[in-house]
Amino acid sequence: MGSRAAGRRYAKAIIELAQEENLEDKVLNDFTLIHSTIDENKDLKLMLSSPLIEVIKKQSVLLEVFKSVQPLVQKLIKTLATNNRVAILEEISEEYISLYNTQHHIQYASVVTAVEMTKDIEEKVQNKIKEITGYTANLTNQVDESILGGFVLRLKDLQFDASVSTSLNRFKRQLL
Repeated sequence: MGSRAAGRRYAKAIIELAQEENLEDKVLNDFTLIHSTIDENKDLKLMLSSPLIEVIKKQSVLLEVFKSVQPLVQKLIKTLATNNRVAILEEISEEYISLYNTQHHIQYASVVTAVEMTKDIEEKVQNKIKEITGYTANLTNQVDESILGGFVLRLKDLQFDASVSTSLNRFKRQLL
């Protein structure tokens, strides 16, 4: 069994337990912290995957680093150590975040604009996202003056290009 599949199973179990205890949001915050900490700390990531370091040491490091997390998450860390699966903690955190976002219809999109996004542009982008997916999204804005105007929306594996530069290039190809 791959670590991704195992991570998904653990995440499903944890989200069900978190729902029962009404801790979904707190556990989401914990897994967001865990994911970013492991992702940004190469030494921690290496330690978790190293076969040379005893599992009990890995457990104690994780419990010390993440001592502020919910008891449910601490129990997961202990269970992972018992099953010699601490190396998949990052995958579990990714899967939990993904499951949470799916259940709460949360999606993320990036928008490239020529200038800082105004409320009007943000509203148009949100309307386009709602038209495409049926839901709104948390938006991040990147400024790229080379698009001249309009916006380029990236949502999961979709891209909607409503930029002036692309429109001008299409018009130019039609003329040639």
